Amino acid sequence: MSRLSLLLAPILLLGLAACGASDHGYDHGDGGHAHADDDHGHGEDDHGHGHGGGVVVTDFTGTAELFVEFPPLAVGRDSPFAAHFTRLDTFAPVAEGEAIVRLSGGGVGEEVFRADPSATAGIFRPVVTPRSAARRRVTVELVTGDLTSVHDLGEYQVFRSVDEADASLPEEAEDETLIPFLKEQQWKVEFGTAPVETETLARSVSAPGTLTVSPNSEARVAATADGLVSAPSGGFPDLGAEVRSGDILARITPRLGGDLDRASLDAERASAEAALEAARAERVRLEALLTDGAVPQRRVDEALTLERQAEARFNAAESRAQAAGGSSGVLVRAPIDGRVVEINITPGAFVSSGDLLFHILDDDQMRLVARVAEADMARLGSPQGAFFRIAGADTVHDLDALGGRLISARAGIDPVTRTAPVVFEFDNPDGALRSGASVTAGVRTSETFTGPVIPATALIDDAGQDVVFVMADGENWERRVVTIALRDGGRVGIASGLEAGERVVSRGAYLVHLAATGPAEAGHGHAH
Repeated sequence: MSRLSLLLAPILLLGLAACGASDHGYDHGDGGHAHADDDHGHGEDDHGHGHGGGVVVTDFTGTAELFVEFPPLAVGRDSPFAAHFTRLDTFAPVAEGEAIVRLSGGGVGEEVFRADPSATAGIFRPVVTPRSAARRRVTVELVTGDLTSVHDLGEYQVFRSVDEADASLPEEAEDETLIPFLKEQQWKVEFGTAPVETETLARSVSAPGTLTVSPNSEARVAATADGLVSAPSGGFPDLGAEVRSGDILARITPRLGGDLDRASLDAERASAEAALEAARAERVRLEALLTDGAVPQRRVDEALTLERQAEARFNAAESRAQAAGGSSGVLVRAPIDGRVVEINITPGAFVSSGDLLFHILDDDQMRLVARVAEADMARLGSPQGAFFRIAGADTVHDLDALGGRLISARAGIDPVTRTAPVVFEFDNPDGALRSGASVTAGVRTSETFTGPVIPATALIDDAGQDVVFVMADGENWERRVVTIALRDGGRVGIASGLEAGERVVSRGAYLVHLAATGPAEAGHGHAH
């Protein structure tokens, strides 16, 4: 037995033990499946048949699954219904609300029987005691705080006597090929079912790929000068922080040549400014004296020359101070909107011009770059979409659901890898996907398949065969070998072995496989 089998076997045994301990209301008998009369009016998704001493029906609405067992109806006899309700959004048992059984039609008044949840979550046990012998339509309704699910089970005869009712179920040999996997087991594990639906899928070619962003959605911010780094007033942005274009990320106080530093430059500028003011004041004074004839023109011309020299020295000092970043240093700003995904500096660190300081990504939109083999390019034609699975994960991401659009499929063949890039752009809600991730992609071609389609999770590899488990009723399953036509993301087209309208295990198929290899008596004779 494999290690996985050893781990899962206790789960199966616990489910069986729980089921055997449950007081469901009446005995399954020895597990036989004797079919009730064929005119119960069930839809194609319903499964009504005798189950030892009773009738078994499985019915689906848009919100819930009902698997119900009850004995044939007879006037005056208490007929306990074992109604198993499962939510279809979570496949969890329904643990609240009320189950209502209605008998209607047949020319007599409606009879209503109600029950609250039993001690076993998911099971309701209304007891039906008919008053009139007639052909009656049986409806079971589930009412909870957030859903109402009405299940029409079809028409059943209410017999005049208990003996007549018990004799109504034909004897039918037990189908040894069916695999019991009971509701109590299903509710304890990751389990779910899905209908086989007729869909149109596109054939695809497989290719390795990478997730990235467009060139305009990524920026690496480098230092523009040598110097010491300091944080802006609000501090450095954290990893993952959202920034806007133009936001101040850091300041750099540049390193100056020779023995100069920031203080020396500021002192030089202040000295030059003072000298300029003194030269300007002297020129103004001498011009006033010249008007009064107290000084010659030569003295004014000399003062004007000195003023111009002082102004030149001040302008040079001002330019040097500005080139060094002014009083705030060189401001480092975000060039794009996005998230900070890398920070390579700390306050007080020395950086050289060109050093990478920050890496910013705008990953609201991402790109899938699939490298399609040269041999597949001819049948690829015009790509119709794509899907991908991240390395090490099982989830399939379909670009159709992410607003995907083709960007490029006409690039040349790489002479080394003999592949061509096919690029799609798609939405990345909540930033869940990361740039740089390696993926396995499927690029859809224009070739299609129309037929039965199931979730890829319904398939298991059983000794080299593709196998699914088809619902016979809510607790019994048929092993079915299928032939795959194609895979399209998380969906699989089936060439043979399944028909639309059937229902398969979509989560937990391997557990049903293990149940098939367990003891032959597993699941038989449990009390409902």
